[in-house]
Amino acid sequence: MKINQEIKVGKSLKIDERVFYPIIKIFHWKHQDSESYSVFPVAVVVVEGEMKYIFPLEEYDEPEELETYMAMVKPL
Repeated sequence: MKINQEIKVGKSLKIDERVFYPIIKIFHWKHQDSESYSVFPVAVVVVEGEMKYIFPLEEYDEPEELETYMAMVKPL
C-alpha cells in the first residue's frame, strides 16, 4: 500500500474586508485494487488589508511549520 500526503490551500472566502484561506491536508491511499482520499483541515489563514495571520486547528511544536502554511497563501 502506498500513502501520499499533500498540503494545499483551499478555496478562499471573502467576508467584508477579510479573506479566509483554509489549509488542508490530503491523504491518498493506493492499494492494488482500490484507492481512497481523505481531507483534513489544518489551519485557516486570514488576510485583512496588509495583515496576515493564522489560526491552527491542531497543536504544533514547530512554529516554522505554521510560517510555511502562511507563506503558501498568495492574497488576491
